[in-house]
Amino acid sequence: MSEHRRRSQEPRPEGRGDSYSGGAGGAGGGGTPPGGSALPDGPGGGDEERPLSRVEARKAARSGGRRAANGSTAGGRSRAEAGPAKKKRFIDYPRYGKTGVRRWLPSIKQILAMILFFLASIMGLAALAYAMVKVPDPNANTTYQSNIYYYADGKTEIGRTGQVNRQNVTVDQIPKHVQKAVIAAENRSFYSDSGVSPKGLLRAGVTMVKGGDTQGGSTITQQYVKNTYLSQERTFKRKFSEIFIALKVDRQMRKDDILVGYLNTAFYGRNAYGIQAASQAYYGKNVGDLNVAEGAYLATLLNAPGIYDVIEFPGQIDKVKGRWAYALDGMVKEGWLDKAEREKLEFPMPIKPKPAANKAGQAGYLMKVTDQYIKANKLIPEADLARGGYKIVTTFEKDKQDAAVAAVHDQLTSELKPEKYEADKYVRTGLASVVPGDGAVVALYGGPDFIQQEYNDAVRRDIQAGSTFKLFVLAAALRNGGADGKPIGPDSMYDGNSKIPIKLQNGQIFKDDKTNQPYLAPNEGDTSYGPIPITRAMEKSVNTVFLQLAADVGPEKVKQAAIDAGLPPDLSSFQATPTMALGVAPPSALDMADAYATFAARGLHADPYFIKEITANGSKKDVPRHEPKQVFDKNVADTVNQVMMRVVDNPPLGDGTGREAKKLGRPVAGKTGTTDGNNSAWFVGYTPNLATSVALFREDPNTHARLSLKGLGNRDAVHGGDVPTLVWTAYMKAAMQNMPSQDFAQPGEKYDEKNKVAPSTSAPPSSARAPSSPPPSSPAQSTPPPPSNTPPPGNGPQGSTGDPGGSQTPKPPKSTPPPTETTGGPGGGPQGGTRGGGANGFIIGGGRGGG
Repeated sequence: MSEHRRRSQEPRPEGRGDSYSGGAGGAGGGGTPPGGSALPDGPGGGDEERPLSRVEARKAARSGGRRAANGSTAGGRSRAEAGPAKKKRFIDYPRYGKTGVRRWLPSIKQILAMILFFLASIMGLAALAYAMVKVPDPNANTTYQSNIYYYADGKTEIGRTGQVNRQNVTVDQIPKHVQKAVIAAENRSFYSDSGVSPKGLLRAGVTMVKGGDTQGGSTITQQYVKNTYLSQERTFKRKFSEIFIALKVDRQMRKDDILVGYLNTAFYGRNAYGIQAASQAYYGKNVGDLNVAEGAYLATLLNAPGIYDVIEFPGQIDKVKGRWAYALDGMVKEGWLDKAEREKLEFPMPIKPKPAANKAGQAGYLMKVTDQYIKANKLIPEADLARGGYKIVTTFEKDKQDAAVAAVHDQLTSELKPEKYEADKYVRTGLASVVPGDGAVVALYGGPDFIQQEYNDAVRRDIQAGSTFKLFVLAAALRNGGADGKPIGPDSMYDGNSKIPIKLQNGQIFKDDKTNQPYLAPNEGDTSYGPIPITRAMEKSVNTVFLQLAADVGPEKVKQAAIDAGLPPDLSSFQATPTMALGVAPPSALDMADAYATFAARGLHADPYFIKEITANGSKKDVPRHEPKQVFDKNVADTVNQVMMRVVDNPPLGDGTGREAKKLGRPVAGKTGTTDGNNSAWFVGYTPNLATSVALFREDPNTHARLSLKGLGNRDAVHGGDVPTLVWTAYMKAAMQNMPSQDFAQPGEKYDEKNKVAPSTSAPPSSARAPSSPPPSSPAQSTPPPPSNTPPPGNGPQGSTGDPGGSQTPKPPKSTPPPTETTGGPGGGPQGGTRGGGANGFIIGGGRGGG
């Protein structure tokens, strides 16, 4: 221990002139006590010293010795030599007196100070922004215009939509239960919040950072501000302005005024702006007459206007009912609705939309299907589309659309006498025309007048396809071959007798689900053809051949071939069984035109589309282009085309079911189809330039059930080779008059003898197998003449479709039997309920077609 700590300290003399001697100093004074330090000289001339503290002693030891007296050489230095103490910095960073990492780590005080500074800055900026943002005049930044739809030339106008449909009402005119339903669905804290929801803003911010829509966190006040004062653009700037304007509006306006303003400006779908217009559009009544359930449904629409329209999109009904229940349950939770009353409420189905007068004729069909395409591909938000200002150039060509209307009128409607014949009532036709390899839809006939009949018959999926489906069976057979691995070609022989059992790949006989008995399908007129090549079976539309062919190839492969060609996979009655060869699935006319176009383009499939260009305020919007995809080998597609050409032109017999299409005067391939009970009739045909389908049927206007075509135009029956082929030919003549004639490509390889397969052994022994020797390469020349019970060409039905076997006559013989090729479910319609249906992209859904 140092000396100065061992010695006790003596009292310091009171006079500064007296010296304190530690033993080494002289009398008067300049001595320094051991372990001491010199003090300033006093008046008496002596130096006073004080002992070192522990800290000072350690510092002195580190610096090389004790502090010496003035003028001493004992190491250390005097206080005078040390200089003044270092001043503290305002921000002590890097931290003084710290070493290593700790020097650079901020202290707790510094961290708290930074947080407080950041919050104060944010509050200051928010206050500045609040002061600077002005509430603009209502609608100062919002303009309502018409959308203009053009034909493909970009000049000829189809029609206009987008005019604002709104009738403002006061808060007293809106029932309290409707107001509460909207608050329960949209913003339950409406009456207590400040106009902005911090939680909602945080959620919206996260969504925007992730690249989603800049929306989703708005209160009713914010939505009112957006609708009334701002544009619908989805940007940070608009959201920023919306927040501060909402804060100001919340302070300047009463909550009830904000609520009624929102209800009067919100978009509900069906071109309805405001609660009054929505009430009329969905329930045909004034807002004051809405009940609780109806008010809750209109509140539900605010979340997704248009898409939650369960009439136009019946497939959304479960989701809509969930949102509807959420609104009602919220009313119960907030004490605005009695729980017992809530439990009694049932979902209120809205009425059908009423078409606008500016959509008369074909315009309404073309504009509506274009709007559905826009929605399905999310090209324009629906609310923005309804506000207008868009120039939309479609793929529809004016001359071809006019040709479609004229063909239906000249070949069908002009001959109908509904006042005289019951069968001439409620006749409907769908026509679709597609460019092969591109997908552009150039014509679409959905009905005679959108005002009189709004539902588009060209895109509905509730009309059974009949024998037009046999093309896909052939394509699957050519692509995959039989279950034994052997290839199947157009000259492969099959048993063409009527009502023969169908043998499955596992060796079992295919049975009817209802009777559990062998499925014995008849050919048209119960005609038996004996051994027959596939090509000849296609010419005559022989049911039993294609049922067995589907079983040999595998129904799953047949279904996949149809899907690859363009049919939607979710069609009703699209089960993978041999019966799919008879066309029990109900595609739309557009679906069939698209699928057949795949073969016209030599196996290249392109999704159908309706829009070439969209512009708004002079700038173009991105429009999707579907890249074509090679889904069938060219050789397969070319072979299919050669077989389908024989349906139209099969010299020397000239008895193909689609022979009326030969009058087009250029190479044509196609297939006729008629369903069981004569409930529908089809012709789908194509050239290398254009593919077109025509579907004909009758429908009960109330139940939407299929009605038989028997008696139409005073005919005993109507088949695919009859009116549909006549309409198709008339349309194609006009549509293709300025298009060059083009031949189909020949297959790159031929299916010769080594490719032939024997028919299935499931048929009776006498006619089950093909002859042991292969048939000649030309089935038209080598096939035996039809059996004696087959009517001669030009006189009666031939083939499974019930198509007339020759030139059309006004009234076929009364002995013509009804078609028997397919069975189907009860008649279905386009609406929801028990008839099924649903939205599929831009295509309108529907129930099962009658069969």
